[in-house]
Amino acid sequence: MLTYEQETEMRCRRAREEALEQGIEQGIEQGMDRLGALVGRLIDAGRLDDAKRASEDAGYREALLAEFGLQN
Repeated sequence: MLTYEQETEMRCRRAREEALEQGIEQGIEQGMDRLGALVGRLIDAGRLDDAKRASEDAGYREALLAEFGLQN
């Protein structure tokens, strides 16, 4: 049998874990949306080599996100 304090601590721990998981999922989704928008704009601009490089080079990708106004 758990004490009130133990039960409260377990509920708080579960709530923190769920909030963290939800935040991670939202962050991943936002990142995917930004990358999709970047690739779409690069393709529309005929910059296929830049799209390929952005998929492999995080620094270059960040520079392109800034160039197109897609940074956080």
